Amino acid sequence: MIKKEIRALIVSLVWFCSPALYAQYVVDTSVSINKIYGVNTVDQTYKVDGYLVTSWDEPDRTYRPASGERVYENRHADQLMSDGLWVPAFEFINIIGQRQTANRRVVISADGRVTYNERFQGLFTTTMDFRQFPFDHQTFVLMMEPFSYEQQQLVFGTARINVEALENQALSEWQMQGKPQARVSRSDYTHLQSGMLSHFSRLTISIQALRKPDYYLWRFILPLSLILVASWAVFWIEGFSERLMTSFTMMLTVVAYTFYTSSLLPRLPYTTLIERMVIMGYVSIFAAIIVIVFVKIQDEKGRPVEHVIPRCRVIFPALFLIAMSVLIGVNGGL
Repeated sequence: MIKKEIRALIVSLVWFCSPALYAQYVVDTSVSINKIYGVNTVDQTYKVDGYLVTSWDEPDRTYRPASGERVYENRHADQLMSDGLWVPAFEFINIIGQRQTANRRVVISADGRVTYNERFQGLFTTTMDFRQFPFDHQTFVLMMEPFSYEQQQLVFGTARINVEALENQALSEWQMQGKPQARVSRSDYTHLQSGMLSHFSRLTISIQALRKPDYYLWRFILPLSLILVASWAVFWIEGFSERLMTSFTMMLTVVAYTFYTSSLLPRLPYTTLIERMVIMGYVSIFAAIIVIVFVKIQDEKGRPVEHVIPRCRVIFPALFLIAMSVLIGVNGGL
């Protein structure tokens, strides 16, 4: 009995401390994503086309219809707002450039409910983690805040997010995971008022997506693996110069791959899976060169080294498989 009373007291305190209880306006929000496209891995940007719907209760009866509802579109909606209808301005925090609005409308109901709806397009950015690239998953984020009104004046209420086309061709490289999430939080700013914190309500929309690695498997990982396997041919080739020339040719091929793969990603303070494979290629080919030179030197000194090359035919593939297993295991744990 006491536990139930304590639980009820906690719930009451949480409700009593809720910003929505004291805010002048509580704005319910719905965002519908038509498509996410133009994903730029190097710039860590993506384009979003969608609909934004916000609604709130307006105590001012000036613009209420006698019954039903009234709909104002585009220039009529602009004129209504110019005449004095309160419609808060919202901005996307992580947008680059200006948000484009194709169409917009304002709906006013007889009960005082005001709904603002717009179709928008914009270029967004967020921090991406490429440690598992090209088997990575990313979160496409949209962060929205009121431009002028602080938390005591306006807070986000209920928030819904819907993605219209999960199998959109524009997102053919990505596969959506789970349900999109909408979270309401608070953000603090100090630059708006000298020496004072300004608190704004923030709506964060998160859409999880998994990269489809097929393109990178066939265009990068498979050719690089074949180059590494081909580099072991030096252990079946007779002649020191032929072995050395083949190894250096393979080394230059891996160097060319490094330049090619560097154009896929931004400059990062960590290595990705493909970069670790390239490093493994450098190490493998360099180790083969060391073995070839060692065998040549020992042979000139008359020391028996006939067993070294045949053993390398087994050791190098075995070490490659072990290294790949470790690499995949480490990549999965990141």
